[in-house]
Amino acid sequence: MASDGEPKSVRDILVEMKDASEFALSLAYASLMYQDKELAEEVLGLESELDEMRYDLFKMTIVAGRSPKEAEELAALLDIGIAVDEISDAMADLVRLVLKEYPVHPALSWMLYTAEEIIGLVRVEEASPLISMRGEDLYDPANIAGCEVLAIKKGGRWIFDIPKDLELEAGDLLLLEGTKESIETARALARGENSKPVVPERPIEEVDEASKQIAERLNSMKSLSELSIYLAYASILYNNPAMAAEVSRLEEELDELEDDLFVKVMTDLSPRSQPEEIIPLLRAASASERLGDAASRMALIVERGIPTHPVLEVVVEESGDTVARVVLTEESDAVGWRIGDLDLEEKTGMWILAIKRGVRWIYAPKDDEILREGDILIITGPKEGLEDAVEILGGVLLED
Repeated sequence: MASDGEPKSVRDILVEMKDASEFALSLAYASLMYQDKELAEEVLGLESELDEMRYDLFKMTIVAGRSPKEAEELAALLDIGIAVDEISDAMADLVRLVLKEYPVHPALSWMLYTAEEIIGLVRVEEASPLISMRGEDLYDPANIAGCEVLAIKKGGRWIFDIPKDLELEAGDLLLLEGTKESIETARALARGENSKPVVPERPIEEVDEASKQIAERLNSMKSLSELSIYLAYASILYNNPAMAAEVSRLEEELDELEDDLFVKVMTDLSPRSQPEEIIPLLRAASASERLGDAASRMALIVERGIPTHPVLEVVVEESGDTVARVVLTEESDAVGWRIGDLDLEEKTGMWILAIKRGVRWIYAPKDDEILREGDILIITGPKEGLEDAVEILGGVLLED
């Protein structure tokens, strides 16, 4: 990363864009989950930052272009800037629902509160035993009820790269990732003797079957859109056509999921729900679909085989990495195994990026995730490790 006062490289800007857009995504859903206006405002702030990064990217593109041929090659950078702008706009539109105080439909609550991992925002109070805990201790999830600390807001400023000598103080905000139970335990730690449980406005036990089915589709779309963004950036940074092709395939799947969700909402929910409750459901689905479109726009740069301009050479790195889909059958050796017990990455260099289980996607599965018959795994890593990975999994390699 370039230091203050030094011009940033194209790669620096793209990495910052990637980090900021992923963080905006996490914050946007957290703001919906807790109906938190402060988080919503942070997303809008990130949207402004991403707009500035896009402007910097455009300036570098203009300066670098010296001929019509170079202008054509550098148009790829403009496409990346536009795609990132679309991502931030989609997240901003989502959080404006919070600022306008739209009610949360039970289907949305169900999706957010029953996810395997959620994002939580907790404030450190005067009575908290976390007071004076140092930054170096925050990197160990065991110290925060098993949660990972994504960022700290101190003095009105978000800190992403937490210094080891930082000390927690009353009023600090912690952005955490973990299970619902671990988040609530961390919230109790942060509040000390004044801790109060945070629960959905409507208990999730009261959610009907139709709402649960819609929540499942929303969760699949959210996971799928996150996977698409990851693969799109990776396809550019590694100049990997296989990853780019997978993004296009996922974008089509997102379109189908959105159509299916709209039909179910209109058929099963609209007759008995208030319009103000339906709008956030449709907006959440639309946001995921827009992220898929943005990812596809970026990946298309690689699929088109656009010649590499010198400015892009700092971004596009030659890599032996590949991406593949493997389906587990009844005879697959990995069925019933936890991912961590397979030692897949240690043995082959390949790792499981996502799992498609029925209509549900599990993005970045944890080591304790148990693989099941019928799972479709998206694995990535060095090409030379693919054959061994498929053998260890005992699965069937799916061809495009």
